[in-house]
Amino acid sequence: MKTSRATYTLIVVLLFLAAFILIRSHEPRRGEAFNRHPGHLSYSRHAQCRMDCRHISPQDIADIMEKGIINFNRSNRNGRPCPTFALQGLTSGGATLRVVFAQCREETKVVTCYNLREEFECHCPGDENKN
Repeated sequence: MKTSRATYTLIVVLLFLAAFILIRSHEPRRGEAFNRHPGHLSYSRHAQCRMDCRHISPQDIADIMEKGIINFNRSNRNGRPCPTFALQGLTSGGATLRVVFAQCREETKVVTCYNLREEFECHCPGDENKN
């Protein structure tokens, strides 16, 4: 009877340990998390074109940078020369956006942005490379 109780306890402890290791392995490592308050923010020409076409303001970008959640499936934390982070969420104006940021040491650049609820016909540089 005592050995079955000890075995049961050991199995429960091992399951908790496995769950802890699994959860811990999916968290970003120190230094990999997105800096929501960069010293310098710039916009690529592509991002400026997309913002103009999709009626996205710099304030909308700031809203997503401040409150958006990181979509790690759309991010590339090992990107070179700078890691990219896709943040998405709701702006104060009610739009649901995804914004891709390239975060380097000296600056953070808005690479592109999408409205996740509305489709827009944009003709921006680089669009012809995507199918």
